Amino acid sequence: MSRYLYITDVYCPWCYAFGLVFDKVLARYPMPVSVLCGELVSPGYTIDDMVMEMPNIRAFFKRLQDTAGRGVGKAYLDLLEPGKGSMSMDSRAMSVPVAALRRLDPGREREQIEALQKAFYQDGQDVLDPYVQAKACGVDEEALILECSKKEVQEQAEKDRQRAVDILGDFVIYPTLFLERDSGERVLLARSFTDLGTVLTRLEKALEGSSQTDAYRKEASAQDASEGHGHGCGPNGCRL
Repeated sequence: MSRYLYITDVYCPWCYAFGLVFDKVLARYPMPVSVLCGELVSPGYTIDDMVMEMPNIRAFFKRLQDTAGRGVGKAYLDLLEPGKGSMSMDSRAMSVPVAALRRLDPGREREQIEALQKAFYQDGQDVLDPYVQAKACGVDEEALILECSKKEVQEQAEKDRQRAVDILGDFVIYPTLFLERDSGERVLLARSFTDLGTVLTRLEKALEGSSQTDAYRKEASAQDASEGHGHGCGPNGCRL
């Protein structure tokens, strides 16, 4: 059975914005979703650090809302005020609870990543906090902490991150969405924030058997002039 392969990052604002598009895609073409976490934010990086690097951050979020129809919450915007952004972010650390949640409540990977992004971008909560993670995703906090402490879960999180790196290759952009077939063949549906019509057109062609396929690295070069420079986040930050 085919599935969606979604490479995202809890701290990626364009991934948060793309969530609305992805939900509409899933409503029309429901299939299982496999989520891989990225490595957008390094350990110890705070919201204050982000504001210092991006003094136009409020204009960025206005652009995000105008483009995607999804804004961030007041609680998050409050964290952008001087002296209020001490909250640390860490993409690698976040991949562990994501892997643990998959084991605790399987089959809800898309819902779980969406819940964590909402907790961060709407409610301004520290999603590195197990209490926040558990409450957002509807699982027991102690069970989640125990699961996160297991070596096999930590190793799986690392494998998932490495798989995401291997798949993205030279084009590390979040969000990235594929249709993945049982054969392992992948069809690129979105690389950076992509509108609903474009995603549906690609998906429908793929489901009809059209071969836009896993020549991802080859076709990524051709598409880089458009999507690759669009609305997404990567090693050099998030593009307006």
